[in-house]
Amino acid sequence: MNQNIQISIDESFRKIICKDVQEQTLMEFLERLNQLNYDETSTYLSGLVYLFTRKRWPQLGEYLLDKCAEHIAFYEIIKWSYEAYTFKERQSSENSVTVFDQKIEEAMVNRISENQYQEKESRSNYVNSIQRFVTCLTVLSLHLKNVPLNERQLYLRRNLIKGNRALESFRRNNPGIRYCKGIILPFKGRSQMVVRIIDTEAQSFNTKKRVPYKLVVETVDMDEYEQREQQLVTLQKQLSIDSQAFLEFDVMHQFDYTVFEDFLQENKDKLARQQIINQNKKRFDQQFPPLKKELIIRRRSCIDKIQSYTNKQLYEKDFKDLFKQEDNLKHSDKELDNITFLDQIANEYPNKKGTIEKIQKQLNDSKNIIQQQEIQQLQSPSQNDLKSGPFSEQWEDKRQVIKSLSPYGQFNSYCLRSLLIKGGDDLRQEQMMMQIIKVSEDILTQVGLYVKSYDIIITSVDSGILEFCNDTMSMDQLKKSMPSMTLKEIFNNIYGDNFEEAQLNFILSLTSYSLLQYLFQIKDRHNGNILIDNQGHIIHIDFGFILTIAPGGIKFESAPFKLTKEYIELLDGQESCMFQLFKSKLLLGYLELRKNVDKFAFILEAMKIDNELPCLEKFDMKTFKDRFKLELNEQQLEEHVHKLVSQSANNRYTKYYDDFQKLTNGIIP
Repeated sequence: MNQNIQISIDESFRKIICKDVQEQTLMEFLERLNQLNYDETSTYLSGLVYLFTRKRWPQLGEYLLDKCAEHIAFYEIIKWSYEAYTFKERQSSENSVTVFDQKIEEAMVNRISENQYQEKESRSNYVNSIQRFVTCLTVLSLHLKNVPLNERQLYLRRNLIKGNRALESFRRNNPGIRYCKGIILPFKGRSQMVVRIIDTEAQSFNTKKRVPYKLVVETVDMDEYEQREQQLVTLQKQLSIDSQAFLEFDVMHQFDYTVFEDFLQENKDKLARQQIINQNKKRFDQQFPPLKKELIIRRRSCIDKIQSYTNKQLYEKDFKDLFKQEDNLKHSDKELDNITFLDQIANEYPNKKGTIEKIQKQLNDSKNIIQQQEIQQLQSPSQNDLKSGPFSEQWEDKRQVIKSLSPYGQFNSYCLRSLLIKGGDDLRQEQMMMQIIKVSEDILTQVGLYVKSYDIIITSVDSGILEFCNDTMSMDQLKKSMPSMTLKEIFNNIYGDNFEEAQLNFILSLTSYSLLQYLFQIKDRHNGNILIDNQGHIIHIDFGFILTIAPGGIKFESAPFKLTKEYIELLDGQESCMFQLFKSKLLLGYLELRKNVDKFAFILEAMKIDNELPCLEKFDMKTFKDRFKLELNEQQLEEHVHKLVSQSANNRYTKYYDDFQKLTNGIIP
């Protein structure tokens, strides 16, 4: 996007948030939006839908309806966002909500030239199929929770194979209809039509109340598919009687958990995969040779034990549920420190005294110990997972193998997408935070820092699709795969001669996320919510507690940001050149983010209008802007940065929170 156009649009957006916006200002804003391409438009759509739900401007409503007719992906973003942001109003059966629901559907089907009657009928049937398919994906996430742990992987793949059969059946049963070649979803770029699910790459993640899962799909451009359809060699599979079962997934239906025998790929697929794994291991040894000869066996065996890409632990607000999964506790010095810490917290939060007393009681009550076998299953990677780890089989290598075996591999628009499907989880707040991270990414990468944004598609008020972070694993899983090692030892072990490069990448990413933690008060930073990638970058995920809210309503994590003893050790200690580099980069990033405080304030102002998001209920803009220290000159800001580092370095409250997570959730500090 042209930078001047973006600035103009952002300025106009700020103006129309005002209570007394003039019609001319609104129309000028909409005219500027019409200059944007597909990707640029899709960036603004969800926010525009939210603004419409609060302001109900007819001109904005017409703009959204026009976009519904323009592209199926626009229709999906608008429909799903509208349903999510009017959830509260729907509980009171407000008539205006359902009226616009109907207008969205009519715009999608009817706003086409009069001679395209078949097109209208096709679009109407097609969007219903999309809704059923997406609902099925999220319901599958909910069903997995009721499946025994040792059978989840099998159950997941069984149903995704049904999904593949449903896609193939969908194409065969609707010949000549251009839409019915796959399921279009609002991804970035023109490759949006899902044509195949790679069931062998699916993986479920165990959390307390939900089971999100990784889904890998192949997508192509619908127009290119139409052009190539005559030459396309499709997979010839005999459809079984349950080929439509995936699209007819009944939420209340109980499936049996018998073994589905048709899991394995054809022999050529298996052979190709084994060959690439062997090649990757050889390539890994070449790229990351061990520092000492005796480390070769240890390094390789550690990597081979890694069974999952990430184990994203989702923290729940209900502390009562957390204590159901406690291990047997013995009163060590460390535990006594935790009890002292809770006493201090009780004094600071007198209104939470009852909750804290419960915590203290549960930490000492052996009667509430859960079954050891269950907590070990939750903490350990699945033994059914055939993957060998994120750093030994890299995503690009895997993509090349899958593409070479795919009937769609010759498409110019071919894309292999790795997604995370979440059911039963409100992602509206996370989507807002990801907007902030995306703005931060654009700013900080200009000065050489690193931060990772990822796409989030809200499909309902309690479900969504997230972009999966490939070639990563959680710090928790990394430490479980290499027990008794410090973070620096792990980096030395994995990266070998490339340690210094990985160390620098860690610093550049730690800088960015430290600033974001402080400025946006990101909490719940245990090692299940922090990833490491194969280049050494640190990546934060899961933003359920930001701004004014914290787990349990208690701010255990009182440090400005997470800077543990192991982080400092990886940076060679507080007197080292690398630590000084970290502090200088913090100042650089702080200065850049401070210049753009209005961009962040704009996002929060727009979302704060009559919003029910918990993080905005007690949000105060002045307090937020105060953290940017706009009144300080550069020298004063540098002193402030040093103070933040001093307060964060090896902070005991950070340590207590990590210990608490280990005691209650088994997450390794």
